[in-house]
Amino acid sequence: MGEMWTRQQLRAMGWSDARIARAKDEELTRLAHGVYGVRDSDAPRWVRDRDRILAAALTCDAVVSHESAAVLHGIPFLRPDREYVHFTIDRKSGGWKRRAQHVHARPLPAGQITVLDGVRVTSRCRTAVDTAMSGGLERGVCAFDAVRFVPRYPTPDDPEPIPLAELEQCLGYLAHCRGAAIARESLGLSVTCSGSPGESLSRMQILSARLPTPRLQTPFVLEEELFFADFDWGAVTGEFDGRSKYGDEPEEIDAALAEEKRRHELFAAAGIEVVRWRWRVLNTTGGLRRLLLPALTRGGVIVASA
Repeated sequence: MGEMWTRQQLRAMGWSDARIARAKDEELTRLAHGVYGVRDSDAPRWVRDRDRILAAALTCDAVVSHESAAVLHGIPFLRPDREYVHFTIDRKSGGWKRRAQHVHARPLPAGQITVLDGVRVTSRCRTAVDTAMSGGLERGVCAFDAVRFVPRYPTPDDPEPIPLAELEQCLGYLAHCRGAAIARESLGLSVTCSGSPGESLSRMQILSARLPTPRLQTPFVLEEELFFADFDWGAVTGEFDGRSKYGDEPEEIDAALAEEKRRHELFAAAGIEVVRWRWRVLNTTGGLRRLLLPALTRGGVIVASA
């Protein structure tokens, strides 16, 4: 977390209102109402989002929740709403929106609250449930996929996957709240093997396009090497190519692209067509269906009508 100060703290440090106003154009940036931080226009978007949320938490006694909590937990989610920082208070009614804060009134037991970066935040389980209850089916599936994900090669820094039963219990606690029905449907469609929001959204678009259901993360041994396909229809496999897989440095990108080409050639030699797509396809209405349909027809997965 970068340094941040309230207006009162800046005044105690000797800053006048006039100096604060001038500094907002040069040294400081306004992170929340009455809260300022050091201006860093080069900071990644997720850093700026995190600092904005932590700053807002200094001005609100409620618990950071929903997609704002997802930012602090590192839970990916679809279609972020950056207009508001979201909080929850343990009430049945009486929420409000003001000064870029959306305070939700919902039951919130102490066991569903944790502390991150010095502020109270809903637990990973509750955060996923709240996020799923505040959006459509695709957003809900992405949230549940993220917290249920079981890494193939886990590291000590990986969060523990949340068991299905724990998510069901948390959702049951909010069964009478708005959005519970769509969250239950989302949870029923979630899986433990989706490694990114792009994979989750791809799966949902395949479902909504009524294309044949693929097998997920299917292992293939080609020339004594083990590979996994995101989506497998037998003669056709599909791969979502997220930007992060290529790395940041030119050398990393070149190496990743060369490996991708080699993998593609191995699958082609085995008689398997590989179809790849990125976010641009997913963000185009009907884009994934138009991309997959010819390949699935060529592979005999879909029988072309006469």
